[in-house]
Amino acid sequence: MMRQFERAQNAYRQSDSVRALELYGGVESPFQKLPWMSALFKEEFEHLNLNAVAILYSQGKYQEALAKLEKLPTDDPSLVETGDYSFWMGNLLFRQAVESKNPESSVNALKSALSEYQKGLVAQPDDWDLKFNYELVRHIFAQQDRNRQQQEQKVKTLIEKLRPQEPQRQELAPEKRG
Repeated sequence: MMRQFERAQNAYRQSDSVRALELYGGVESPFQKLPWMSALFKEEFEHLNLNAVAILYSQGKYQEALAKLEKLPTDDPSLVETGDYSFWMGNLLFRQAVESKNPESSVNALKSALSEYQKGLVAQPDDWDLKFNYELVRHIFAQQDRNRQQQEQKVKTLIEKLRPQEPQRQELAPEKRG
């Protein structure tokens, strides 16, 4: 199993994602049959699963990656507290927001992604990928707030223009008064 894990890691490092994913699947099988192994080989378990998520993500298989990532805490609950887990969960939630046709669902997914990135930064404050993604989502929300304020101002201006105006009394010039 350890040799196959090393082969999978080498394939991953060499960007042979198809081969790496296939090998990771073979390494994952014993972990599924004997769940206690995930505690014994914690680091290997995390690497094989997070690398598999990264490969699935890069292949555009977002639902598969999300399903794999959501399943991991049942085998290794502490994995949820790692920066790498939060990074991938945030990325997948961000992807959901981008692909959703429902604006409310998009906003909710973006909020969840922001929360994941923030949680990841607590675990790994020096991770530049997490920082960049966190700032990107914050910028999106800041832009949304600016747009909302501009829209509100336009509506207020329009309402002011539509309000009936009291007729102004015009005074006659003194020479025109009788």
